[in-house]
Amino acid sequence: MDSNQALAGASDLPAGNGISAYKATLAIVLAYTVAALALLTVAARPGPPIPGISAFFAAGVFVTEIATAFLLFVRFREARSWSVLLLAGAYLYSALMALPYLLTFPGALLRDRAVLGGTQAVAWIFILWIFGFALLSLVAVIFEATSQRRIAPGAVTMVTWVAVSTVIATVMTIVAFAVTAADRLPQQVGPHGWTLWDDAFSYFNMAMLLCATIIILTAIRERNEIFLWASIALTAMFFGNLLATYGGARFTVGWSASRLSWVFSGCALFLYFMGQFVRQQRLLGRTREVLEQRVGERTADLTNMIGQRDLLLREVHHRVKNNFQVINSLISFESSHAASDETRETLRNLHGRVYALGLVHQRLMQSSNLATFDIRVFLDDLCGNLASLSSADMRGITLVAEADPLQTDLDVAGPLALLVTELVTAAFARYGTGERGEIRVSLRRAPDAKLLLVVGDDAPPGEAGDASESRIVRALVTQLNGELALTRDGGTIATATLPDTDA
Repeated sequence: MDSNQALAGASDLPAGNGISAYKATLAIVLAYTVAALALLTVAARPGPPIPGISAFFAAGVFVTEIATAFLLFVRFREARSWSVLLLAGAYLYSALMALPYLLTFPGALLRDRAVLGGTQAVAWIFILWIFGFALLSLVAVIFEATSQRRIAPGAVTMVTWVAVSTVIATVMTIVAFAVTAADRLPQQVGPHGWTLWDDAFSYFNMAMLLCATIIILTAIRERNEIFLWASIALTAMFFGNLLATYGGARFTVGWSASRLSWVFSGCALFLYFMGQFVRQQRLLGRTREVLEQRVGERTADLTNMIGQRDLLLREVHHRVKNNFQVINSLISFESSHAASDETRETLRNLHGRVYALGLVHQRLMQSSNLATFDIRVFLDDLCGNLASLSSADMRGITLVAEADPLQTDLDVAGPLALLVTELVTAAFARYGTGERGEIRVSLRRAPDAKLLLVVGDDAPPGEAGDASESRIVRALVTQLNGELALTRDGGTIATATLPDTDA
């Protein structure tokens, strides 16, 4: 399988939807039903008082459902569906109602008494807690089953804040009402356990939970995985209420089991989102491996292409250098058969120019990056060849070349090499027969982002000195965007001021 196929496979990982997920949900709901029905036979039996069970129950529900509510609101920003918004509101409402339940339940935080209100207050808070969650969940399920309307993208933030504010305001109103007016309302807890009023309210809540579960399993099914998992949470909530109702009082087997069932209900959707996170991490891991493989393959291809390009460029520079050498050989041959000294001099000068251009390509061929090379070694080689062509040793003329470190490319090196060749050749021409002297070639960086090329000699100026001002020299200086200045005082100094390409 190549890298493209692997990447496509990584992006098409199963999301967990489908008939297999639906069957798994039915199996969980069925198993939960069997276990709850078995517990109903002993629900009314007194159980051991479990210290802290109410605090554990409220804290567990708050932590899991506040996290689930946050994740559902995040999902709502993507889906923009009313059903997900209502389900997020249901979980936010349930999480927030766990806090006043904890504060009003006797013995949950303080020994044998509540922080707020009394027995009737906690009963009303609890029954309205389940009522609000069941009602919002049922409406969310109905919207998911019957409507596919989406909220406009620009209204998502405003709708989210309105929903959150409404839920918070509703919870605060219920708490204030239960704490201040519970004693004037019908009693939920009597001397012998739950009252008929409480049982009626509980059965109504259970009917909404059961109805929502049935709609999910029959109408929505695998169309939305969130609601498929929500059916497990609603099932656990339904049987939690049923066990508490059959338990008849606090700390019965049914009452204690109902608290554990509600904690499981709160964890169901949270576990779904954790599963989604693990799935996404696995997908990212597989995608990263595929991308790393593709990057490695691409890097190898690019390295190979760069190697081929470098080889081609070296071959080009090598062939150009060889062509210049062939031309120089022909020039040398013609020079040896020239009939006059003037012709030989002309051919010798042409030989120097061709050698200068060939040397540029040789240095580029030997350079590590094939684009630039250090001018210092190049200048030494160039001046050495010019000294040889002019028989400097036999004439007693010394040629000294100095340069700062400077990386130059073909566009600059070519005309610069020709310029040095012209100026040095003119300097040699100024020395007469038997005259000794020194020619100095210097290429330095100036502080003002300029390069100073200085070719100076100590020969007495004569008619031959006019070669330093030839049209070739002027054209080369212009090509390099520079300026040329000549000074004659006991010798000739040609100074070319050029832009610094490295500045």
